[in-house]
Amino acid sequence: MIKKIKQSILDQQYIASRPYAASPVNVDFKTVLVNKPWGNEYLMYSNPEIEIWNLSLRPQRSTSMHCHPNKRTSLLVLEGRALFSSLNESWELMPMDTMVIDQGVFHSTQCISKEGLRLLEFETPPMKHDLLRLEDRYGRAQKGYESVEGMTVDSTKVRFLDAKSRNKSENICNRKMSIRQIRKNSDISNSVIKNTALVAILSGVIRSKTGEYIYMPTNILTAEELRDADYVFKNVSVLLIGKDST
Repeated sequence: MIKKIKQSILDQQYIASRPYAASPVNVDFKTVLVNKPWGNEYLMYSNPEIEIWNLSLRPQRSTSMHCHPNKRTSLLVLEGRALFSSLNESWELMPMDTMVIDQGVFHSTQCISKEGLRLLEFETPPMKHDLLRLEDRYGRAQKGYESVEGMTVDSTKVRFLDAKSRNKSENICNRKMSIRQIRKNSDISNSVIKNTALVAILSGVIRSKTGEYIYMPTNILTAEELRDADYVFKNVSVLLIGKDST
């Protein structure tokens, strides 16, 4: 399932009723593990257009009900089950289910599996401090992003993908992933699609033949859709997410 969530009138009302002053976080996130009351997260990939964060949630723990007023996000479940909630609805998510979230949408994610939950979070533009918490189980409502005191340097738990990872297959949460550049439809061959479940846009834009914007960073689509459609690619790089680790 790939579900797109748009900002509602209720989202707009809550944002308007609360003061919001983001404070930039001056940290080299490539080297740290950010500890959270619900688990932890770390930066897995970044470029000028997007960041990918790897999240681990403990059983029955939940992120705050929060929004990002100025950036779009997507959540992709890798392992475990999640209960994803907006202000209006809730959905149970299984591995490879994806939520594409418009800017300014309040949302929360709870781990509902005994083994814990692993997620990828895609954010554009890269603004970790762009955070407005509405409600929080752990007393963080109306507070900004975690301070440096809540971060630890732990190279055994942080897996950062850089330029060396391009076209190289990486095993992450028992799924093979690789970063590719796409210049034309033929770059998505049948052999690639055979082992790829989802494609996340990391940079550039994908347009229709008439010039309409179809996909941009944080958009996630099936590999078959990318292969079968007749699109125009401009400076596009993608993350290919495998069906399994084989």
